[in-house]
Amino acid sequence: MTNLLIFVRTTNDLVRACPQVEEFLAFCRSRQSGSFANGRLLGAWIDEHTVTKLPQEMELQLPSNQTILLAVRETFSLWGIWAVASIEPVCLETKAGMELSHDMVLDALIALARCDTGRAGRYSPVFARDTPKEQVRAEIKRLNIHYPLRIAGPIYYDPVTGGLSLQDERLCH
Repeated sequence: MTNLLIFVRTTNDLVRACPQVEEFLAFCRSRQSGSFANGRLLGAWIDEHTVTKLPQEMELQLPSNQTILLAVRETFSLWGIWAVASIEPVCLETKAGMELSHDMVLDALIALARCDTGRAGRYSPVFARDTPKEQVRAEIKRLNIHYPLRIAGPIYYDPVTGGLSLQDERLCH
């Protein structure tokens, strides 16, 4: 399965990018075109430098001494504001595809940012709209413990409509 990652310049840009990315992904699904049509949205990386210097690939060394190559296959962007990238993870030792977790993505992005700019951005994990709120809170808490000051609020994705939102409307009622 293709993994998708949103890159944005700022948190304010993320607010504006969500409906635009939603519209782009809906267009891709309607045409069944490219890796964006059926990709799994993982999260958004908020960093003003990375959005204009999108990586072609990122490497991640696992504790098992395996190396994962996160290859960026396709990108679509509103230049300098936001971009959505199709990422294919492959284990270099086995050449097998892998399932990505928020931790794997974060480790690769933080390592990339340190190499490139000397600082790292923030990450907004994506959750399906029907994910229980207790599960979302637990994952955000766990990520905050492992990545202090790197986790922004969650993004919710509706797999039926393709809708993206920055707040769970169930919590507002």
